[in-house]
Parts: sequence; structure tokens; C-alpha cells
Amino acid sequence: MGQDKLVLVAEEGASLSSGNLRLYALPYGCIDLYNYDPLNRRCAVGIMVANEYRRQGYALAMLLALETQQAASLHTLYADIAASNTASINLFRKAGYEECGRFKEWLLVNDKYIDTIRMQKMI
Repeated sequence: MGQDKLVLVAEEGASLSSGNLRLYALPYGCIDLYNYDPLNRRCAVGIMVANEYRRQGYALAMLLALETQQAASLHTLYADIAASNTASINLFRKAGYEECGRFKEWLLVNDKYIDTIRMQKMI
């Protein structure tokens, strides 16, 4: 799956200036941009891929398409990922993100606190 074949589309009238933006790559999934900081031109990214399209390259293509689309308005993208989510960590590494920190006991999952890893990429 190449990024040149994938188009990310926001709902009509939606923009990152509100602080959050969901971009769809139908039928594959979507990317959420949130915690937008216009002064420093950075924002967090989360990605969701429909079950039937996982492990086929769509997530990587979506991340790369996002970078192409947002390069003029953003300097840095980052993601906070559960330390146990090796698939997501590997995806972001493959997309060129680097680990830049760890938050100890950051998320409460099934009554247990778990660490998250912050990964970032300058685009």
C-alpha cells in the first residue's frame, strides 16, 4: 500500500485550528490530530485501522500521507503509546518516529497502571 494511493479527508468545515481534527481514509480507518499547539506547530496523533485492513500497510501509508498533507502547518508529530502495544510502537518506528520519553504508570487499564512511551517525529 503506497501513500500516493491514500487520501485523508476531514469532514466539511473541520480544521486543525479547533485543536482537534479527525482525518478519514475510508474504508481503512482514520487519524486523529489532537492537542494542537499552533505556537510551536506540534500536535499529537492517534491512528485507528479497521480490523480487516490491519497488517496490510494501511496504517503506515496513513501516517506518511498525514505528514505530506500537514508538513506546511506542523513541525512535530508525537504519539503516546502503551508500553505493551508493540505493534503500534513498531508502526511508529517504521514511520520514522523515535522514542523520546516514558510516562510511568500513566494509564489505568483493568485496574492496573501501565507505562506509556512517547514517540515523536519532526516533519
